[in-house]
Amino acid sequence: MDVLQGEIYWVTIRPEETKGSEQFGRRPFLIVSRNAVNKAVKTVVAVPLSTTIDNQPAHRIAIPVPEITKDPSCNSQLAPSVAKTDQVRVIDKSRLEQKIGKLSQTATVAVGHGLAWVFDIR
Repeated sequence: MDVLQGEIYWVTIRPEETKGSEQFGRRPFLIVSRNAVNKAVKTVVAVPLSTTIDNQPAHRIAIPVPEITKDPSCNSQLAPSVAKTDQVRVIDKSRLEQKIGKLSQTATVAVGHGLAWVFDIR
């Protein structure tokens, strides 16, 4: 499966696979791992997206709808979202369900800055 950085997929995480405040349920995940890694291994690094956009910390990156190109096969409505950069997760590619779309390069870079802040990468 060819998976590219910046793409958004539906992923279902069952509650029994999480603890505490970890994200679960069916939700969109943004692929943040680089393309070379995505091609080399059976997993991807991804960030969950949420439509709860009010009162979010600065390291969670707002993604307006115009920054998302919807995949033609997707029948879901797009909504303003926030990338929860503090909830990064490794996901097996077999968990990736329907492709929702792809983030613009600008929005992908913004999410990268949020990740750099979370991980204190300078």
